[in-house]
Amino acid sequence: MKFKDLKIELSKIKNFQNVKYKLEQYLTPPDLAAHVIYTIHTVYDDIQNKKILDLCCGTGMLSAACEFFNPGFLVGVDIDSEALEIYKENLNYSYDLIKADFNELNFPDQFFDVVIMNPPFGTKIKHQDVKALDKALSIGKVVYSMHKTSTREFLLKKYKGAKVIAEMKYDLPRTYDFHKKKTKTIEVDFIRFTKK
Repeated sequence: MKFKDLKIELSKIKNFQNVKYKLEQYLTPPDLAAHVIYTIHTVYDDIQNKKILDLCCGTGMLSAACEFFNPGFLVGVDIDSEALEIYKENLNYSYDLIKADFNELNFPDQFFDVVIMNPPFGTKIKHQDVKALDKALSIGKVVYSMHKTSTREFLLKKYKGAKVIAEMKYDLPRTYDFHKKKTKTIEVDFIRFTKK
């Protein structure tokens, strides 16, 4: 699939109906998801025929992007049952869904070939991003994740197998009532993690 076609397809993904601030829910923008998954597929060959876990999957934006590159097996995990219902509407491929707090997952070490995620950034529940990353690294051979650029130095120091693949910016639309601006530009790093 061509990159521009992937972006067009992802623009059809349904968003959260009732966003939950405590879960830090935001839709991963389609162009950002397209860049991330296209890179994982074309540069690292880490989608096709791989066992993939989409941790903190929300409504399935990253999973939907993976669909176009023929994963061997795809599992979405999220704590929000409403988001998982929308996930089901958004995906066509064969997948498994698990409603769970990621801390409670009990898969064998490195069960998945690849873990993809856009975790909570830890602004509501401190260090939630790091907890999600630690879980992902325990059950995946390689992890692709998005994190606020402001945390880069900490993450690269803590995780020796981390490599920043891309620095990205995206406009986050006004999602919650307390947001004052129509959009806010967020700086995000797309990072590849391996165990070292």
